[in-house]
Amino acid sequence: MPYQFVGSASVRRVGRVGFPVFELVRDSEVLARLGRTGWFKIYLWSGQRIELSDGARWKLRSIGAHGGISPLIVDAGGRKVAIAGLRDGCYGISGRDFACALYPAHKPRIGRANGWILREFEQELALITRHPLSVEAAAPVHLGAVLLSFALVRYGLPDEATPGVPAFRWGRT
Repeated sequence: MPYQFVGSASVRRVGRVGFPVFELVRDSEVLARLGRTGWFKIYLWSGQRIELSDGARWKLRSIGAHGGISPLIVDAGGRKVAIAGLRDGCYGISGRDFACALYPAHKPRIGRANGWILREFEQELALITRHPLSVEAAAPVHLGAVLLSFALVRYGLPDEATPGVPAFRWGRT
């Protein structure tokens, strides 16, 4: 499977304007160059530009799906690399040849967790940390799942913040 990742890597800031603004780096090897990011940019605007070390270009953006907004990564041809959704207190991330879940390593009292576990079936693939933004992959994990995990641990999903629709109950008034 192409774009497999194993080992430790972190995101570092390399610029303020222009491209790239961030880089995903393992030791001294640049795995991906990342453009400007932000909740608004990913979910409601043009998305985040991603350029991999082999020259492939991806974009982290979102689509409307099932009455909500789901972040996804697409390649230069517009084909889906990875997509995420909310499921039972964790996030599901799937692609063409992988599927995994991202869930908090511990439940914080307030705010978002700092440590998140990326898991495929019963195997824990990687630990994603929010501060500093980094990954430690013990088993091969798709780079698209790692990059999508970074957006999810930083911003979550818009659906998490919206109130649910009241349940409709049949009955007499």
